[in-house]
Amino acid sequence: MVYRPWRVLLASTFKRGIDFINIPTTLLAMVDASVGGKTGMNFNGLKNEVGVFNDSKFVILDTEFLKTLDSENILSGYAEMLKHGLISNDKMWAQLVNFEISNPDFGLLQTMVADSVAVKKNIVKKDPYEKGIRKALNLGHTFGHAFESWSLKRKPILHGYAVAYGLICELYLSSIKAGFPTDKMRQTVNFIRENYGTLGITCDDYDELIELMTHDKKNKAGIINFTLLESVGKIKINQTATIEEIKETLDFFREG
Repeated sequence: MVYRPWRVLLASTFKRGIDFINIPTTLLAMVDASVGGKTGMNFNGLKNEVGVFNDSKFVILDTEFLKTLDSENILSGYAEMLKHGLISNDKMWAQLVNFEISNPDFGLLQTMVADSVAVKKNIVKKDPYEKGIRKALNLGHTFGHAFESWSLKRKPILHGYAVAYGLICELYLSSIKAGFPTDKMRQTVNFIRENYGTLGITCDDYDELIELMTHDKKNKAGIINFTLLESVGKIKINQTATIEEIKETLDFFREG
């Protein structure tokens, strides 16, 4: 069975919920969607507006499936791995930004996938319903979901590409608001730009993107919330930014 979030959502609601097993066949599903019990569907042009928390009975994960993926889908999942490295430790982050993702060593990637899944599993175990530390997994996603929703009205992009672009923005925001090291920010941003390209937004899109951010599930009382980093592995949840800071960040994303 190919993993599809909408199937999990149906299993979670049909007859008030039935048991299911996740068998992810993409890198994105392996390191993100199949682990942690979240389900979500887009609605009215917004990302993950409908969903529930419901974990599978178990996950069957076989990295042999990765050999069948095109480079774009490998990159899409790899963005979530990069996020896991940033919220984990320097060793994991360094391995990820120095990995030759354009010509992957699948034997090494298998080990890296296991490490990435372990990061998410450990966080979810501590906070299954995202009341606290699980918000660390939202790094890159406030901007990323806005980019993804913005693209749905134009030329849709893969989720992982949106997350990668969101990481550029939220690492920059981390550097100006939380003191994240500029050299590590630049190294990560350069890796993303070299492998994911960029997104063709202009300053005319800023207001629409900010409006999309206001719909993010992490927000409270209309205040846009971000997960930021002081350094690799040092996480600051529930952070805010002014409209001017958000626009400055979008300037950096465009012109970097």
